Amino acid sequence: MTSTPGLPHIWVDQDTQLAELCEHWQTADELAMDTEFIRTDTFFPRPALFQIGDGAACYLLDVLALTNLEPLKKLLSVGPLKVFHSCSEDLEMLNHWLGVLPQPMVDTQLAAGFALKDAGKGYQRLVEDLLGIHLEKGETRSDWLQRPLTPAQEKYAAQDVEYLLPLWQELKKRLQDQGWLDAVLEESQWQVSEVATQESGQSWLRLKQAWQLDARQLAILQALADWREETARTRDRPRNRVASDVLLQALASKEPSHPAAMTGLPEASPGWIKRYAQEVLPIIAEAGKIEEAAWPETRISPLSREYKQTRKQLRQALAEQAEKLDVPQELLARRKQQDAWLHELLKERKPELPAGYPAWKQGVLQEALNSLKVDES
Repeated sequence: MTSTPGLPHIWVDQDTQLAELCEHWQTADELAMDTEFIRTDTFFPRPALFQIGDGAACYLLDVLALTNLEPLKKLLSVGPLKVFHSCSEDLEMLNHWLGVLPQPMVDTQLAAGFALKDAGKGYQRLVEDLLGIHLEKGETRSDWLQRPLTPAQEKYAAQDVEYLLPLWQELKKRLQDQGWLDAVLEESQWQVSEVATQESGQSWLRLKQAWQLDARQLAILQALADWREETARTRDRPRNRVASDVLLQALASKEPSHPAAMTGLPEASPGWIKRYAQEVLPIIAEAGKIEEAAWPETRISPLSREYKQTRKQLRQALAEQAEKLDVPQELLARRKQQDAWLHELLKERKPELPAGYPAWKQGVLQEALNSLKVDES
């Protein structure tokens, strides 16, 4: 292994300093970016630090001290290519915190999936494998909201962007040689658009045991899940601190009409009933009146033979196309998308590609979906 003296670490906590830096960075071609946040007792991640590397230094932006973030928002929205690693949570945090998403952007974890045929490599492993530099992981779960940060925290945060640009340069060369660079940039853009266009009203699909309920019960579950989502957002509390999946499912199944009927339901403590019963009971009553035509479709049991066979066929079709392209199967469709297609197949409907899906994989995915037998009679 090799080691380097490292780039300077510069703490940024003055608005004038940030504005000058952002104006300077607008002339760069590429910038490394990362964030540190806490999300243990809240619905939304709480931003604590924003790191930027420009190849000459690593800048640690103290977002707890800075008050004018407009220059940073502008930098994120236009200008240089923003290089992140495994950025799905960063994107979600930025969208909520600043109301902007990085444009243009590339994800080095995604790039490594194409270039190295490994879709899940972490930052430390990539730095070690491609640059020969060993990084410690010791501060992963630090309290990033404390001030001052420890020297170990500052070093860890700076290293998260210090090697991102060299890493991207190495991956970019390989992607250019392999002909995958445009696909990586397109796929990264799709990641951004997914965050920007997250669908509302689908929160009930998070509940993995929803297949146990009938269509009428699912209508109640859908209303309860929407209530939980809105309550968690409004009060900034984790979903399960508002109501667990198990409790929502029990409420949808038992359909209680008064607080006493909630007693004995799993995870319905006396404190929870006292706090939420008067909110939840009217929701259950109203959802129970929804007309049958508006009920959600029932879900097929994942334990059934039909489900297992169809899932196997879908995965096999995707695997065949991934092998043709010589890319990891995960890059063709994420689990959430595969689940949506699987539901369509189980309902004997031909799955469709989402609007605006990355062009590089539209053809092979359409071929995979067309190969699956669907009885639409």
